[in-house]
Amino acid sequence: MPTKQNLLLARNRLNLARKGFDLLERKRQVLLNELTIIRGKIIDLRDEANLSLCNAYHAFKISAAEIGIEKTENIINGSCVKLPGNEPFGIRKIMGVELSVVNDGYIFPLIGYGLSDTTILLDEAVLAWKEARQLIISWLALENTVKKLLFAIKKTEKRANALGNITIPKYETLVKTIKEQLEERERDELARLKLAKNAPTTANT
Repeated sequence: MPTKQNLLLARNRLNLARKGFDLLERKRQVLLNELTIIRGKIIDLRDEANLSLCNAYHAFKISAAEIGIEKTENIINGSCVKLPGNEPFGIRKIMGVELSVVNDGYIFPLIGYGLSDTTILLDEAVLAWKEARQLIISWLALENTVKKLLFAIKKTEKRANALGNITIPKYETLVKTIKEQLEERERDELARLKLAKNAPTTANT
């Protein structure tokens, strides 16, 4: 029904829809900027992780040649075991989206084994593998972040498109229609009053 109250209500909903659209557009832009930054970091980190992994394999082979494959492998694996309560991934939020981050110190710098009956080459192999694993974990965290950002961007774009293409035009049309009907009713009322005012009065006989 074309009433002033309904016109006010439609205008309020239109304003809310426009504000929501602007917020979603800003959120989308922030997420896109973050995605660009993360993708740049992934390229650098991937190259660094690959190089570190090659160095780790090289250090492993040298140590294995000196003290044996099984002993080198057991010590390396034992030195890179996760400490209790030391989780690899944490969470940070950007525009309400939870992104994975690597907790500082997840791969601890301690050797983690006795120094008796070991060699410098073994120490170098252990540290090389710790560095490689740390970089790989960081790389995986960034890859996971990219997936979450892409999902959030797609979801944000879908909501923004719904507001921009459906909700906002709907209320723009509703506001225009109610306004035109109220103006037409007002013109009719003014015309009626004018006719009533100008109508000749019947004299009493």
